[in-house]
Amino acid sequence: MKPRITLFVGAALLAGGLCAAETEWIHDDAIGLSKTSVFDDPVPPVFAYSDLKPKKSGVLPRYWDEAPPQIPHQIDKLLPIRAKLNKCMECHDAPDEIGHKVKGEPTPMPESHYVKDGNDMTMANSRHFCNLCHVPQAGVDTLVGNTYGQGQ
Repeated sequence: MKPRITLFVGAALLAGGLCAAETEWIHDDAIGLSKTSVFDDPVPPVFAYSDLKPKKSGVLPRYWDEAPPQIPHQIDKLLPIRAKLNKCMECHDAPDEIGHKVKGEPTPMPESHYVKDGNDMTMANSRHFCNLCHVPQAGVDTLVGNTYGQGQ
């Protein structure tokens, strides 16, 4: 008796599964933001960072509110950035100038990058590696468009 019940239940499940198998397939180029095949390997165009020297490039627009500013000048001579050797600090470490941007002068780091050390302001240990948040500008097109930060 048990084999018959098992056989009947199995046949019912198989029939139900076959009826539900009328699934609509989604082609791989219709998934996600990219409208290309997931098997494509797009190669971004070669680009060069701005050849402008510090103090010559001006301020770049931010991509969204509160975005870290882009680095508007070359950084190849400033790398590698380390906690004990940070060339960015030579120009941007100016705690007395916080909030007083002067045209033609390097932008001082904001107060959020410092900690109080008695009466002095010292750069926070978590802020030594500038290029974790700040990136040099590059003249490239977006590989995949998005609307991030555009007032959603």
